[in-house]
Amino acid sequence: MQDSQMTKSRVSRRIKIILGVSLGLNLAVLGLVGGTLLRHGEGKLAGLHGVALGGYGLPYMIALPRQDRRVVVRSVRSSPEALDRVARRALYNDVLMALRRPELDLEALSVAVRRQAEASIIVQRRAQTAWLDVISDMPAKERVDYAAAIEEVLRRGPKGRK
Repeated sequence: MQDSQMTKSRVSRRIKIILGVSLGLNLAVLGLVGGTLLRHGEGKLAGLHGVALGGYGLPYMIALPRQDRRVVVRSVRSSPEALDRVARRALYNDVLMALRRPELDLEALSVAVRRQAEASIIVQRRAQTAWLDVISDMPAKERVDYAAAIEEVLRRGPKGRK
């Protein structure tokens, strides 16, 4: 009977981890391309007037033509190492459980956050690979125009800045 309970405990722990990883990756992808869904006019993104420190790859995605952004996003979502929503949620649950303990277990919190970071790195690497594939297929003139579009995204700076 105890073996049955231990197996259930291990399975639920694994599921929790998988859930957290899934949520973490989902949010990483959302952060990468979140602004692309809010469009205004011809290719301008509503409400996105600059890039925060955490969004180093975001100007590259914003400046990409719409069809190329879709290629990158689809590639990330379809990659075998991409975690589903359940797995990402489990990673967040691990962090939340560590934060809610009466006595802080810094090691457990560190492990949970490290797992989230590793999941984000996997997504980032896949996005970079897909982005490089898109860029390598661009004709020279299109790449020059794309570079100008990146500069424009960077020039706009934070919202409200003059």
